[in-house]
Amino acid sequence: MSKTGKKANIRILIFLCLFVVLISAITVPLRNKTEGKIVSASAKDSINSATVIAGGITAPLQVAPNTTLYDALVQAKNDKMITFSGKNYSGLGFFVTDIGTLHKGGGKDLIYYINGREATVGISSYKLKSGDNILWKLE
Repeated sequence: MSKTGKKANIRILIFLCLFVVLISAITVPLRNKTEGKIVSASAKDSINSATVIAGGITAPLQVAPNTTLYDALVQAKNDKMITFSGKNYSGLGFFVTDIGTLHKGGGKDLIYYINGREATVGISSYKLKSGDNILWKLE
């Protein structure tokens, strides 16, 4: 078999492996940590999936509907998926000063973006929606 044929076979094999992994991930039961129940993939309407990206860290989140970004970050921190810290201001909410490898300082603050758009509310108010991509930047 030629080198080109071997490369094509390897690509097909990799594609099939990724396809099997994807199908497996969809059908494996998901844990709803808010209620402590196992929820089947067919009931995934009751689970929101989101992703948080901060520096070099990517954390996939699985949360109940109406979960705030703050509560999801606390859950991810408790699950040792991400680290973050900040300060709670009465009447204003929680402000993140450190998340993942990003740290406020040098005249720059941490700003988060939801699906490519700068957030207009704090993390204590924003309720995650399924498919949200949360990107943190120093600006």
